[in-house]
Amino acid sequence: MKVLYLIDSLEGYGAEKSLVEIARQFQSVTPVFVHIYQGDMLKAKLELAGIKVYSLDIDKKYAFDLAAVKLRTIYKKEAPDIVHATLFRSEIIARKLKKEFPQILLVGSFVSNAYSPERYRGKNYLQQLKLRYFQRIDIETAKYVDFFVSNSQTIKEATGRVLKISSEKIEVIYRGRDSSKFTSVNYLDTTPRLDNQDKIILLNVSRLIPLKGQMDLVNAMARVVLEFPKVKLYFAGHGPFRSQLENRVRKLNLINNVEFLGRVENINNLLHNSQVFIYPSYSEGIPGALIEAMMAKKIIICSNIPENLECVDETSALIFEKGNITQLADNIIKILKDPREFNHLGDSARKQAQEKFELSHIVASYENFYKKILTSQGNKPLKILHLIHQPQQRGAEMFTCQLANHQKDLGLEVLIVSIFSGKADLPWKQKIISLQGNRSSRFVDIPAWRKLSGLINDFQPDVIQANAGDTLKYAVFSKKIFRWKSPIIFRNASEVGRYLNSSFQKKYNEFLYKNVDRVISVSEASERDLIKHFTFLKNKTEVVPVGLEEKKKIKSISFKPVDHQHIVHVGGFSFEKNHIGIIEIFEAVLAQNAKVHLHLIGDGALRSEVEQLVKKNSLENNVHFYGFVNNPLSYIKGGNLFILPSIIEGLPGVILEAMYCKTPVIAYDVGGISEIVNKETGELIKKGDVKSFARSIIQRLDEPKTAPVEKAYTMVVNRFMNIKIARKFNSVYKTSKIYNETNYLRNL
Repeated sequence: MKVLYLIDSLEGYGAEKSLVEIARQFQSVTPVFVHIYQGDMLKAKLELAGIKVYSLDIDKKYAFDLAAVKLRTIYKKEAPDIVHATLFRSEIIARKLKKEFPQILLVGSFVSNAYSPERYRGKNYLQQLKLRYFQRIDIETAKYVDFFVSNSQTIKEATGRVLKISSEKIEVIYRGRDSSKFTSVNYLDTTPRLDNQDKIILLNVSRLIPLKGQMDLVNAMARVVLEFPKVKLYFAGHGPFRSQLENRVRKLNLINNVEFLGRVENINNLLHNSQVFIYPSYSEGIPGALIEAMMAKKIIICSNIPENLECVDETSALIFEKGNITQLADNIIKILKDPREFNHLGDSARKQAQEKFELSHIVASYENFYKKILTSQGNKPLKILHLIHQPQQRGAEMFTCQLANHQKDLGLEVLIVSIFSGKADLPWKQKIISLQGNRSSRFVDIPAWRKLSGLINDFQPDVIQANAGDTLKYAVFSKKIFRWKSPIIFRNASEVGRYLNSSFQKKYNEFLYKNVDRVISVSEASERDLIKHFTFLKNKTEVVPVGLEEKKKIKSISFKPVDHQHIVHVGGFSFEKNHIGIIEIFEAVLAQNAKVHLHLIGDGALRSEVEQLVKKNSLENNVHFYGFVNNPLSYIKGGNLFILPSIIEGLPGVILEAMYCKTPVIAYDVGGISEIVNKETGELIKKGDVKSFARSIIQRLDEPKTAPVEKAYTMVVNRFMNIKIARKFNSVYKTSKIYNETNYLRNL
């Protein structure tokens, strides 16, 4: 499922922070974010998790028509299953576009009690008129929304009643928090200004606005300090009410007891250093700050508004009547007299928070909700037919099977078909169907083309993905002759220009590409090369890299001799991998460092030639051949360095594997390698520069650097794991014109 999230901005407020944390944890949802107005504090956090973010950066307060124009292009490009809008302005824009995109489900959000009596009481006459105007717009346009998500039962009932929305259309899903982040191991040792051991710390975390009740808390402090002059209250947050609060603090002579911290990035540390958390709100959505205090086992004092009482009860907090300053002060004083007497409240609060607000449970609730509403609209799962060359232990086939497994886990129906037969054991959970193609007549293999057509007619796939080798040729000729309709997507895993050695080859490939609906290139370099030679593909290409499978533990090979340093290379023995060049580089290294060993993992047609070269140059004691191995990661992890001086590459997964194993990488700058290897993640050498490559190896063996290794590992984990790559493939499928038309008819 792809969900396009529309939100006003990505500043660090409660609704935005909560949604970002949830989206980062999705397993069966591909999230894409659009923030319409300026403010992108949380953008980097999303992008680090591999989530695409569009920044419209509109600098006007509303500009609904302008936003709609910009969003139309994004809707068409991303083709989401669901648009989920959050906050008023984004909601209105999304409802405007629903008329143009009726096939896309629209979900709205209730994040606060927007039209409560408290909201109206806190405004002057003109502000009340403005709020009533917005309320009317909200009511009139709510009919365009298919479903709503409310972050509390209280908000569901109150806002649903005001907007005249049936309760069946509103799902309650709370804000979630990861309880593991609120333990002692996740706090910094010190926090400035809060490590004063002679003071008792009280904490309030919230926007500084009248509805949050901070003025009541300041007034209560005037009485508290009479009994506890060393008590200190910190306000964490910012907002338009700050100056009024500061004036009141000065008037009550509380400057030494009350401090305003402004916006604080790491609230966990504030919670860790405080004794009591106070939340005197008059109106809320579901209070994320209160949930965090519960997770942190804080002693909590809060007002008795319904939203707070959905979080805590008398067993987990001291509760006072909203606006009752005397009661608030009494509760603070009661705790300060003997804080240990109230520690059981904190224990109970954490337990309740874990049961109700644990982030993993909330993420699952969102995923289940999206699945439910799509099913209710008659959506069928996407069907993918993957076409591979043959069952063989090669990168293209291995990745296709890993991708297919994740796609199946994400709810897609997947079939893998091979052109030729093979005996290799590939990591696909089901049977691979062979077309039993004829290798000697692959240009006119009508029986195999007919068999492929029959499989397509039976399976009725939404997309055919041709994965390297002869797969594109077989798909195109089968479609041309037998006239099936499914769109063809070609996975471009190399630089095709390197193989166009004649005008005939270019014309032939041009014919194939003109019958492709979309091309997925493995790297930006591969995409550039493709468009350079076939310019008509410019608007039909997208980059989706290879990915890796998550490994809980990688056991390292112990290479011998133990007093040597070990260089590892993994790759098939083909001219692209440049094994002759590897030996030349290694000889230059060996001349400077006799205690170094080269390990070559892989097999192929040129292996015997390389073995003869090693023997001829008397390198047998320093070069070891392993052939094909089932688990190259163990060998990579056991090495001091991983090298890849290839002369042709797309985006080599083996480099990502080395980074995942935290083995330093040195490679030639070819293909898309520079998109992952740079001075911060490894060493990049100009193609063919043997001396520089050897010199770099010697330097890295003499002076290992840990920083690039750690940065490379973080990059791989955040951007190149297969579960995330699978979602990106699904996004590309849904941009297919034929698929979109078919799916629209299904929805109708």
